[in-house]
Order: sequence, then structure tokens, then C-alpha cells
Amino acid sequence: MPAKMERKILQTGNSKSTALPPDWLRMFKIGVGDTVEVLYNSIVIVKAKGFKIDSDFLKKEFDLIMELEEEKGDVKP
Repeated sequence: MPAKMERKILQTGNSKSTALPPDWLRMFKIGVGDTVEVLYNSIVIVKAKGFKIDSDFLKKEFDLIMELEEEKGDVKP
């Protein structure tokens, strides 16, 4: 279920936050008070706690994400 959407950054106390997509939360049965894992460098990855990822999985996911970027005309050749 690859998707692309814009989210606003909100002030939450001394931090900033954004809402996670409801479809993604439902898919992983994540609710208020549950924990997710955040991996980041240039790109932020939010994953359900305990969800295992490997290099083949990441390659497939990034290929899908690149298709979304190309459809919107956001990637320059």
C-alpha cells in the first residue's frame, strides 16, 4: 500500500510532531500509547515495534517509493 501525502509539523511541548497515516496505523494495529521504532539519517523510517526489515525488503519498499516520486514529477532525471 504505497502512498504519498503531505503532513504538517506541529508544536508538541518543546518538540515537533506529525500525524501518522491512519491506514498504516490500522494495518499494524497501532494505537495511542503503543511504541514504534524510528530510524533516521537523511530519511526517516517509522516501523512497528518488532517488525523485522532486511535489505531485500528495503529495496522493494524504496522501489515503490521511487515510483510514487516519479508519478508526481518530483524526481529530476
